[in-house]
Amino acid sequence: TVTEIYDYMRLLWARIGRPHCPTCDRPIERQTVQQIVDATLGYPSGSRLLLLAPLTRAKKGEHIRLLEEARRQGFVRVRVDGEVFDLDEPISLEKNRRHDIDVVVDRVVVPDPGAEGASLRL
Repeated sequence: TVTEIYDYMRLLWARIGRPHCPTCDRPIERQTVQQIVDATLGYPSGSRLLLLAPLTRAKKGEHIRLLEEARRQGFVRVRVDGEVFDLDEPISLEKNRRHDIDVVVDRVVVPDPGAEGASLRL
């Protein structure tokens, strides 16, 4: 039947498909921890970076429950449409506008690459 074929087709595309970045269209590839550390140390010393996790992408609404749940789970900050907000402060979002919301998991200051243990700190 069609549904059985669908399952096989989905499996086939998952195996032979290659994911690409929706912004720059470059293939997305697996990176080791060391590759990520090396890329991070490539930024100028003292640069401030945010480690973010997506909560919602391009969805309309005020997202009050979503923000409250993030605060209950112990997160302190979110980035909404590119701007960082503290979850202890009220955040008012336009109900009829699409929003991208990320939770700030951690903040990192890039250490001097020559400093002892720089890669271990990351």
